[in-house]
Amino acid sequence: MGKPTIQITLVTVFLLAGCGGAESKQSTMLKGSLLPQTQGWSVSTNAVVPLDVVTNGRTLTLNTIGVLRNSDQHPKRGIMWFYREVPFHFKFGFTIKFTLKVHEVELPHKINDAGIMFFGSTIDPSGNFTGGPRSQMIFFDENAIGWGDELGMFTMDTTNTFHTYTLAIDHTGLAEVYVDGTLALKRNNWKKIARIGFGDMTNEEGINGRFSIKDIIVTSRTRIPPSRPAPRGLLTQ
Repeated sequence: MGKPTIQITLVTVFLLAGCGGAESKQSTMLKGSLLPQTQGWSVSTNAVVPLDVVTNGRTLTLNTIGVLRNSDQHPKRGIMWFYREVPFHFKFGFTIKFTLKVHEVELPHKINDAGIMFFGSTIDPSGNFTGGPRSQMIFFDENAIGWGDELGMFTMDTTNTFHTYTLAIDHTGLAEVYVDGTLALKRNNWKKIARIGFGDMTNEEGINGRFSIKDIIVTSRTRIPPSRPAPRGLLTQ
């Protein structure tokens, strides 16, 4: 009588890095070593020229504190923010990474108004000068950041050093903001518009600021990441 034989069949599953992952496109939209006007950015402003925008060869510094309004020379109602279309769509989600340091805020933000802000998506401001949706903008005070509509705020010192901010939007419209890798803000139902902006977007009296910003890098997904089934082994007798 022969001995029983147990046949074992092993099924090996190879997972290749990046296989089935989300394809993406990336673009450096702003270099801090150059003025934004020379990099394809447009400006929404009521300020006298020349604008108070300078570079030291590494970072870009913008200021509206004490800047005169061109219509009546009023020193506390200056607007100056830059915007640019992103050369790919945001349909399947995107991330924006930038490094920013607040130097001074004349007066802190109000709901939907900020002297220092970042738009991760904005309409063309040529019709209303402010851009929008303003609820989605990120405001920067000296002691906090938050959404324009104050749906969420995060207490921090924005003036002590350059901080790295990452705005991540997934294909469902979930938006998250990370500060130096720490989750700070979150909201749903993001309105995806492939145009971004930064600066002082309000003519509210005294809501002005001075800040420096380094490179802005945008990464856009070109498709939704597929789900991955867990690897399994097959045992037969």
